[in-house]
Amino acid sequence: MRKMKLTSFLRMSAPVLAGLMLVGACAPIDPMTGQEKLRANPYTSAMNKKIIVNKMNPVFIVQFKEGESEVSELQKGRILGFLDAHQAPYGSEMHIELPEFNDAAGVNESRYGSVGAFLEDMGYEVSPRIVKDGLRDSLRIYHEKYVATVDPACDGNWTEPDGNRFENLPLPHMGCATASALARMVVNPKDLVEPSGIRGTDGERAALSIYKYRSRGTSSSSSAGEAAN
Repeated sequence: MRKMKLTSFLRMSAPVLAGLMLVGACAPIDPMTGQEKLRANPYTSAMNKKIIVNKMNPVFIVQFKEGESEVSELQKGRILGFLDAHQAPYGSEMHIELPEFNDAAGVNESRYGSVGAFLEDMGYEVSPRIVKDGLRDSLRIYHEKYVATVDPACDGNWTEPDGNRFENLPLPHMGCATASALARMVVNPKDLVEPSGIRGTDGERAALSIYKYRSRGTSSSSSAGEAAN
């Protein structure tokens, strides 16, 4: 009798249990968008914020008057303004594009020498490049500049509507502080995509300090000995 009642109960409850299992298997639906809500998993819970490094080539054109071979003071001021505006680091490489040295008066060569010498005096390395694109009475200065920016999601609105968060996902801005701090701390953003090699250390400064320390001790001992005699 009990076995028959249990069997009847299971038969009657089968559709209900199946419905409950189906509801439990499906992800909840967002009433606003009609799409499935995300659930936390090892992939959606990771704080992935990307640092994007873009390469730029700022260009400045140095204009010369016809027959002029030396860069003017006005153009020098404009070059300095260009370098300051793009924050070109001291010691970086500056490329100069110029026409061929095929003029009989040697004006193109003199112009390059004048601009190149000025940049070297400012502490930059100069790299010439001959071009055949119709440069006339002008030179082009450009340098490679790398700019690091953070994942665009970090620039949005970080606030969220009030309510319960049952999906247990991290907030959208999690990881933005770390990525932003790294992007601002790195001296040369190029190192994030093309790391520079390990350079040798200069021990001359440390050795000089030790030498002075030892020499001072020796001279003091010698002076004390001479005074005693």
